[in-house]
Amino acid sequence: MTTSAPRAMLLAAILLAGGVHAAEEPAPVVTVRAAPLARQAVSVTVGGYGTLTPDSDALVNVSFQRAGQVARVLVRPGQPVVKGTPLVDLATDPTAAAGYAKARSALTFATGELERARALRDQHLATNSQVAAAEQAERDARSALEAEQRLGTDHTTETLAAPFDGYVDSIPVALGDRIQPGAPVVRLGRGAGVRVVAGVDPAEVATVKVGQPVTVTPLVGAGTALTGTVAGIAGMLNPTTRWVDVTVILQAGGGALPGTPARIAITTDRHDGYVVPRQAVLTDEDGAYLFQLAGAKARRVGVETGVEGPAGTEVSGDKLDPKLPVIVLGNYGLEDGAAVKVEAAR
Repeated sequence: MTTSAPRAMLLAAILLAGGVHAAEEPAPVVTVRAAPLARQAVSVTVGGYGTLTPDSDALVNVSFQRAGQVARVLVRPGQPVVKGTPLVDLATDPTAAAGYAKARSALTFATGELERARALRDQHLATNSQVAAAEQAERDARSALEAEQRLGTDHTTETLAAPFDGYVDSIPVALGDRIQPGAPVVRLGRGAGVRVVAGVDPAEVATVKVGQPVTVTPLVGAGTALTGTVAGIAGMLNPTTRWVDVTVILQAGGGALPGTPARIAITTDRHDGYVVPRQAVLTDEDGAYLFQLAGAKARRVGVETGVEGPAGTEVSGDKLDPKLPVIVLGNYGLEDGAAVKVEAAR
């Protein structure tokens, strides 16, 4: 009995010492990175894809005002042009050239007849009325020749030039074609006359309204973003794409060429909200949540997510505390109330 008692006491002391040591083991501390929770402007957008096309209101047919034969075509479809750029050379039609030659001969004859009538009157061999008739004939012949000159029939060729800056949309004539006065020779598009017809998901088109601002990003070339506005919304699905066509008119000065594929983003709403980095938001069976830094502890906060954008994810929730930072790195595997320390700034 005497020997057993000290052994029992020694064992109890060892167990007690081990228990105290276990109780004093410090809890693990997780190193995290945090960022302030701040409100910022949030844009709600609806996306779509389409192609830049000429605006029909900005297309202009240019033509010659006389008949002739196409001698040279100096441009090609899609080519940018500036005001004064030569487009097409026209050779004078033989019939028109003959008309000019006839008018010139008629004026020469009428002028000679007038001079002869005046000489005869001076010799008292012609009356004033005969001279007046010769003068009228000379005026008529001169007017006819001037009309031919206005038509350009006094030139063997005439060059059609671009009346404004833009691009060549199409050329409905070919080398050697005989054309009539006023017939379309080249169709030009004004540089600012470009629109986008883009397909939008039918599930999202209800929020799209005429007049809303649009960002258009060409998918070929430099990809510089352009700006425009919604000009029209189709009332039915496109039978080919099964999306809803939305027409966007681009603002002047973009320099975009028709035929370029593009992505659009229609801004349907703007408001202020809390935006956090995407990696700050986690999900489990209870939904989305994040951790805020409360002193040296991680506080779990359930949230609802909103708009996703380049700046991050919009979040909202009754338990969000705008005064507490949000843990943006090191949050995976954290538990509510876990001890944390903020990573030192680098």
